[in-house]
Amino acid sequence: MTESEKLNQAEESAFPFLQNAVLLDQARQALATLDKALGLNAEMWLRLSDDAAARGLPAETIDFVNRTTTFAAKVAKALRSEVDDDLIQKLIALNLNMSERILEAGKPEGSEAA
Repeated sequence: MTESEKLNQAEESAFPFLQNAVLLDQARQALATLDKALGLNAEMWLRLSDDAAARGLPAETIDFVNRTTTFAAKVAKALRSEVDDDLIQKLIALNLNMSERILEAGKPEGSEAA
């Protein structure tokens, strides 16, 4: 990977959410893969929850992340007993949205989308 191909900090932080959204999408029909994807997704949100608190982010942000982490864990548990495509789609949307938010927050001030 060349220097110009390396991910910046925001891209590096956003990538796991994009990666897990894709993994969840691909796992819809394969239950073993879905179970693994759900576990990885819940772990990722839990790490974000721990990181948000450790970084001293605003209380509203920490509360949102904690509520979303709880939601992701409950959805993972529910999906292990009964696959629901709508719930999978909600997890995918959450991951894509979080990835986008991280990328937006990582842009230098004054930069605009291409």
